Amino acid sequence: MNLEAAIYIFIYMYPTFLIELLIAEGLLLHRCQRRQGFWLWLFGGIAVLAGVVMCMSCIQALCGAGAIVNAIGYILVFLFTLAIFRLCYDVPFKILLFFGAGAYALQNGCYRIVSFLETVGLLGAMMKGMSYNWAECILHVGTFLACILLFWRFFVRKVHDLGMENIYSGNILILSLTTLFVTVGLCSVTNVYAWMSPQLSIVIFLFSILADLFILWIQSGMLEKIALKSDIEEVRRLWQQDRRQYEIAKETIDLINIKCHDMKHKIKAMRLGEEKLSAEEVAEIESYISVYDSKVSTGCEPIDVLLTEKSLLCNNCGIHLSCMVDGAPLGYMRDYDLYSLFGNILSNAIEAVQKIPDESRRVITLTVKCCGGEVIVHCENYYNGSLQMEGDLPRTSKESVEHGYGLKSIRMLAKKYGGVFGFSSEDGVFSLQIMLPARGGKNEARLTA
Repeated sequence: MNLEAAIYIFIYMYPTFLIELLIAEGLLLHRCQRRQGFWLWLFGGIAVLAGVVMCMSCIQALCGAGAIVNAIGYILVFLFTLAIFRLCYDVPFKILLFFGAGAYALQNGCYRIVSFLETVGLLGAMMKGMSYNWAECILHVGTFLACILLFWRFFVRKVHDLGMENIYSGNILILSLTTLFVTVGLCSVTNVYAWMSPQLSIVIFLFSILADLFILWIQSGMLEKIALKSDIEEVRRLWQQDRRQYEIAKETIDLINIKCHDMKHKIKAMRLGEEKLSAEEVAEIESYISVYDSKVSTGCEPIDVLLTEKSLLCNNCGIHLSCMVDGAPLGYMRDYDLYSLFGNILSNAIEAVQKIPDESRRVITLTVKCCGGEVIVHCENYYNGSLQMEGDLPRTSKESVEHGYGLKSIRMLAKKYGGVFGFSSEDGVFSLQIMLPARGGKNEARLTA
């Protein structure tokens, strides 16, 4: 065995590869739960890894710089880095493999971009003002920093937003690893025979870059799919919650209206009798009760219940709620879907106007009308500050984990029934509009709270 060849391989082939790979893997894992003795496992693992790399360098020097030996060496070292992080973090190995495939794709893609730029002559152009080593270092570091920033922006942040427990897809993992290992094999062949055909090397470099981008693209697409699925599951859970809330609210408001109606008759009897209450006192009691005895009739019971409930809330909060609602054409929708739809619309509006110091601007207007075979749902309210967007929807200011899904729920319900959803904001007024297919007749209710 040629010891000098082994040392050369150890110094020049693996260090850059390992540093870039460990940085990429560390970015993905740094928010995971660390195991006890984290630093001991990390530095001890790196020390053992150095020994493993030295052994691989000796084997490669002994067997010759063949493509198969090179590929096996890189793959074994890659798997050993995952073993180190498995000891450092409390993360299932299948998720480590998923992360490792993405990190390896980043490292390999970055290296192949540098190789491509060197082959097409960029390094030679840079060397006119500096030495070869400095030019190569600047090119490599600059490319890696650019790649790692893009990796953070478009991949790592998605992983952190979703959480470790939600990330895994067996099919995507198998596809990623297969593509990765084929790419590593081709790159190993290129490393050995690049000098024989620069044109073929350029083709393989480009193929490798595209393959690495493909791996990151399918993994990123999987993360977006998981995020969408998580949103849908959360919205459906909230729909079930709204369904239970609707049933409770319906029973409660019916009971309140019955009791208030009976009380009004008793007060009327007291007015006609010889009771000690003054006329002013009786009138005051009647005004209090009339707030609760406000059965709304829109032609759609779920909307009646919701508007009655929200009108009481607005009255207590000093909010002026004005409604002109024809609910009959929406009678084909499920009760709890209607309750959830209008509940989210008014809850978001109430949340916004409650933050306005000027009581004259604590106004919410809701109209539902049938026009040309479509039901137009329109809600307007004032709001303070500027509208912050998160994706294509306004960001909620609520802190509870259950909030932030209101507009998503509204959009999903509109789509579920073949409608469309939109919103706009101008001069401190937020406007929400939904168009839904109309079925049924006209029974408009006006309500002012």
